[in-house]
Amino acid sequence: MANGNSVTTVWQNLRIPIGYKLAIAITLLITSAMLLLGMLLIDRQGVLLRADIARFGHTVASQVADSAKELVLAKDELGLKVLVTNLTRNENINGTAIISAKGEILARSGLVPPADDIPHTRIDDSTDARGVAAIHEIEWYASEERKYLISFISPIHFQDVVVGYSLATFSRHALVQSLRESVRLVVTIMLAMILLGVSGAFILGRRIARPIRQLIEASREIEAGNYEYRIAERRSDEFGQLMTAFNEMAQGLRKKVQVEQAFSRFVPENVARQMLSNIEQVKLGGETVTASVLFADIVGYTSLSEKLSAAEIAELLNEYFSYITEAAKVCGGTLDKYVGDCAMILFGVPEKDPRHAFHAIYFAVLLNNLVERLNTQRLWTGKIPIQFSIGINCGSMLAGTMGSRNRMQYTVLGDAVNLASRLSGVAEAGEIIISEEMLQQPMVSDYVEIGGYQSIDVRGKDKAVATYRVDNLVTALHRQMHEQIDVLLSRRLGGE
Repeated sequence: MANGNSVTTVWQNLRIPIGYKLAIAITLLITSAMLLLGMLLIDRQGVLLRADIARFGHTVASQVADSAKELVLAKDELGLKVLVTNLTRNENINGTAIISAKGEILARSGLVPPADDIPHTRIDDSTDARGVAAIHEIEWYASEERKYLISFISPIHFQDVVVGYSLATFSRHALVQSLRESVRLVVTIMLAMILLGVSGAFILGRRIARPIRQLIEASREIEAGNYEYRIAERRSDEFGQLMTAFNEMAQGLRKKVQVEQAFSRFVPENVARQMLSNIEQVKLGGETVTASVLFADIVGYTSLSEKLSAAEIAELLNEYFSYITEAAKVCGGTLDKYVGDCAMILFGVPEKDPRHAFHAIYFAVLLNNLVERLNTQRLWTGKIPIQFSIGINCGSMLAGTMGSRNRMQYTVLGDAVNLASRLSGVAEAGEIIISEEMLQQPMVSDYVEIGGYQSIDVRGKDKAVATYRVDNLVTALHRQMHEQIDVLLSRRLGGE
């Protein structure tokens, strides 16, 4: 049973190219048609050969009857014997006989069917359409001579009275030989036509399958991400229309990918992916989520702007923001936006993350260490180093698409977001300030080293806000963090 199932599975998994399927189908059709035609030709040829032999036999039998008529009436047995003997000498005639009206053989020579096989009683009563006694045929086998023979019996008439019968025997070898030659010829022609048809079918099948293979190859290229691939062949048939449509589709996909790539540069990648996957559902509004928000400001940006040219400022921002973007991905964050010299990064939204607070702090520590190493490189090249002040908060906030129908932006809003922005404003260069609520989140107290406490007044808040300074991560995470920094620096981001 297992073997049967395995054979079935192999057969189901067996893939036969469509060109071969088409060739096999055409071959079967041609073979069937040729076999049917061959059988009809052979049958027709047999009918024609039989008709020719019958006409010849009837003619000879009738002539013998005419020659024997007077001899039968005169009862000249010697004359009849001479007649049949002379006729039998003809190489085409194997035997002759003269039979009386009563069925008695008056004279015979050569091969004659047994008397019991001569239906003289039926001959007497048989007539053709003109009322004349018909000529009968007898097919028989001479066992001693091992020959298949056919005898024609014709009535001998005298004044519309049957006075006897003449019999002429012929070999069926000529008929059989002719049939064999006809069969041989028909079979030869049929095999040649089948061979020609099979060759043509496979050539046609491969020709028809070629554009299909091209389409399959093109589909694989597109699936592999090669949206520049095009089918070069031009055809004027339906395949040509299909190829043109495929090239147009590939062009559309290339434009779509370009739009997606451009879109993801202005919108967080995971947000862009969600929007593009369900573009019809994109609308204004949002949902309440619990997440963490981090703001990273460049310290002393105003004085830097006075010291550096616009091009140098752009180069500096591009360099650091490029690293910030990649570092955020490493830590599970989503870059929401850049506001001047400030980067806003989300954790736990739009993709849920139960450890969003810890990941936000992890990113902040990693960023400070990354900036420190970047500053070392900048100092070696005579460039001005920079530092960030970082504020982090978590809590309930509204996340979604904000703006107008003509211009939308994915972001988060709420008091928790505003507080994170305020915390970055009170942080000193290289400091990471978090809210008290951050300490209550999973993994924070176990893996984060917390420094000084400070209560600050925040605009819009009636009560002072308790804040804490993050000094570092626990030692167990240092190696992992620095390995990630090494990877980021090896990419040489920011166009260096």
